[in-house]
Amino acid sequence: MFQLSFLNTGLLIFAAATILPLIIWLLAKKKPRQIIFSTIRFIKQTEKEQKTRTQLKNILLLIIRMLIILLVVLAASRPSLRIPNLKPARRHPPTAIAIVLDTSFSMDYTAGSRSALELAKTRINEINSRLTPQDLSVLITSDESWNRMNSQLQSGRISEGLINSVKSTWMPLSMDKMLEFASTKLKESQYSNREIYLITDGQAQVIPDKPEIPVLVLPPLLPESWDNLSCTNAAPVMQLTDKQRTQLISFDLTNHGSTIRRDVLVRVDFNGVKAAEKFVTLQPGQKLTETLPVQITSDGWQKGFVEVLDEKLTADNRSWFTFHFDLHPSIGVITRRSSLPLVLQTVLSVFATQQGKVTLLSPDNVNFQQIKDYSALVVYDAGELTPRLREFFQTCNKSRKGVLFIADRNLSAQWKARYQQEFGIRFDLFSNEGSAGLIVNNLHVVSSILEGRQLTKTSVADYWKAANAGSANIMLSAGNSPLAVSNQNSLLWLFDAGSTRSRFFLDASFPVFAFRSLQYLANARFESEEMTVGQMLSADEITLPDGETTELNGGSFRTFETGIYTMLWRGGSPQNVAIGFDKTESDFKPLEFPKSGNYHMLGAKWQQQLFLSRLGHDIWKYLLLAALVLLVLEIILVKSEEWKKGSNKT
Repeated sequence: MFQLSFLNTGLLIFAAATILPLIIWLLAKKKPRQIIFSTIRFIKQTEKEQKTRTQLKNILLLIIRMLIILLVVLAASRPSLRIPNLKPARRHPPTAIAIVLDTSFSMDYTAGSRSALELAKTRINEINSRLTPQDLSVLITSDESWNRMNSQLQSGRISEGLINSVKSTWMPLSMDKMLEFASTKLKESQYSNREIYLITDGQAQVIPDKPEIPVLVLPPLLPESWDNLSCTNAAPVMQLTDKQRTQLISFDLTNHGSTIRRDVLVRVDFNGVKAAEKFVTLQPGQKLTETLPVQITSDGWQKGFVEVLDEKLTADNRSWFTFHFDLHPSIGVITRRSSLPLVLQTVLSVFATQQGKVTLLSPDNVNFQQIKDYSALVVYDAGELTPRLREFFQTCNKSRKGVLFIADRNLSAQWKARYQQEFGIRFDLFSNEGSAGLIVNNLHVVSSILEGRQLTKTSVADYWKAANAGSANIMLSAGNSPLAVSNQNSLLWLFDAGSTRSRFFLDASFPVFAFRSLQYLANARFESEEMTVGQMLSADEITLPDGETTELNGGSFRTFETGIYTMLWRGGSPQNVAIGFDKTESDFKPLEFPKSGNYHMLGAKWQQQLFLSRLGHDIWKYLLLAALVLLVLEIILVKSEEWKKGSNKT
């Protein structure tokens, strides 16, 4: 059964113009004028014969004119005729093809001596060798930035240099977006023969159910067995008390394969030096949490990565980490009091250790230059919000200095207005009664450490009732009232730390939460906060993992590779952040194509199945030629009548 398709289907509506000649003919028909003669037998006979010939000729001319209009409209619609039963021609007609190449990191999986991506490039070269100068081609990868620079339709073959420049990407486009982009590019070609060749390792992705253009799926580059190991979630084990310079780094190892992996070497690189290593054995499908010790030689930002040595897929072998370490941190407390409440003094002293210091700072004399060396700042009962304090806290925000605000019972209206603006809450009344049970936000980096603890029977007394104004980032709450919220590098406790009736202060979870809050402020960007490639960083200046420095002046930067990024704000201290990537492809899950749709699964001899549209030929030229022949025929018929009349007159 042949298949007829049209490139410009919208023009088919003009086929309705075919009936115009018929309408004109019907409206123009006239009855012959009657003439009476004395003897009309011979005249009637002659008239009847002439009328029959004229009617036949007029009907023939009518059909010819209708066919001319129809053929011209069909030709403008660019029809293509496919006859599957015909034998393939030696040469395919001009075709526009898009090669869609999966370059997600799983394509780096190595089986034998070559990776899936290297094998894919070999397939591209085979397709390339079958292209003619009349064909149009475009190469599309999973890397959006690479596509913007290189994915343009070109005549004939794709350059070898362009193919060799393709690499795997940390931020792959989804398959449906790649196929949509390929369809858009091929529509620009105005070729009736258009095909998409999909080259992938067969890893599960999102694909459209019915693509507009035929998608020829080359045999997936599946390994014989998926024996991949991955390393994830590298982070320091938090030291709540008794800080030491020996720090444990925790990490997860996963065996994604179906075979046991014995004596796998795992090592940690710490501040550029190989610090420790160990051998582990992993059962099939096992996820194992391990630790390795590192020695901290100086305070400040620490960085490194944990690496499992696995040759199959190296992309997910490393997990990066960074954290700020201060053996004896110092805390500055902005207050008008000469001494702090016992609860607050205790948690600050535990965090600072015996060698650290907790310094009370007068609100009237505070300035930013004096407190730059403090690990964190605490504001408690600071009196009126003076212009000096306003300017001071603005400087803290710009330099990303961590500040913990504690709302006491004597909070002024000015402080309330500032907290409402900064933290997105609305103050109500101060409550002396105990609150309902505590609700913990397990997703917040500070309060997540309390996950699993039963705090529903623990209450807080002497706190400010408040409401979420729509932008509050809540850590703790009681009912509908927030009790602890955060905003970037600042935290706000809505309960009075001087209360002697709060059961929360007697619970073991409070010192942990307080320690975590101070640790967050000291780091500003917490060490366990997971970030992936593609997320935005904001700073005045940023240093990339390769050491290159970029000026941002407070702008944003989209991360594009894994590693450690260093952010710096003018007047502030540098801060590090570890950037990893989404490791969903570490575990192989096969891609399933819809049984119905426009997908064509090619077999082992896929080279012989290329250019399925080689049996689909453009026939618009033939239609125009037929229209021209009919036009000539019409002219001959009309002129023949004129010639006949002229000969009769002579």
